[in-house]
Amino acid sequence: MTNRAHHSGRVAVVTLTGAAVLVFGTPAVADEGDDGVEQPPGYEAPATPEVDPEAAGLMLADGATLAEPRVLDVKFITEDLGTGENTTETPTETPDATPDPEESPEDTGGGEEPNGGGGGQREEQTGGTHKFTLQTDVLFAENSADLSSAAEEALLEVAAAIEEYQPARVNIFGFTDDQGDYDYGLALSEDRARNTQQVLLGLIEDPSGIEFNVRGYSEDYPLYDNATEDGRQRNRRVEISWPTTE
Repeated sequence: MTNRAHHSGRVAVVTLTGAAVLVFGTPAVADEGDDGVEQPPGYEAPATPEVDPEAAGLMLADGATLAEPRVLDVKFITEDLGTGENTTETPTETPDATPDPEESPEDTGGGEEPNGGGGGQREEQTGGTHKFTLQTDVLFAENSADLSSAAEEALLEVAAAIEEYQPARVNIFGFTDDQGDYDYGLALSEDRARNTQQVLLGLIEDPSGIEFNVRGYSEDYPLYDNATEDGRQRNRRVEISWPTTE
């Protein structure tokens, strides 16, 4: 008799607990405009916001159109900062279809490029492009287009990737910071890009089927803030890239 009473009590507790779940486990959600919902004391319904359809922030400028939606297919990004460690960060792409620069004048002797020292190498595959970014402070001496003794070692990985992917076209772009004369930077960046190409030709087993697009862009297309020495150092670079999709 006593056992049956205890058993009944347990059933009652279970039953009540289940009822609590049913009642409180899933709060009721009122439909919009349901006037039967009881609001707390002092509640005031918020006013409907006014939207100005002529507001400048909601309108495109005259003649402007929305760009086609695009998904950035990021496969990998690795960056060697020269410390033995790799970091990952969001890429900033240099357009492949960059307009041809005007013919670079002869060296004017001005616009000395500061040597920030250090530097690293960055490899990324994103948006249908495989790209290596090499800091020119590693490849070249200050104000020089002659590759340093460390340049060949830095370019070995690039050459190996080119042989692996067998691209039909390889872009080699040179860039400087914004210090000094623009035209001097244009000539220097192009000379560095062309000398980088020559080293790669010697490292690639069979470069005969590759079309090289070699250009210098001086201070155009900075990736970092030229107001800081670290930013200027990173902007002094050579980019080697090729499309991974046709």
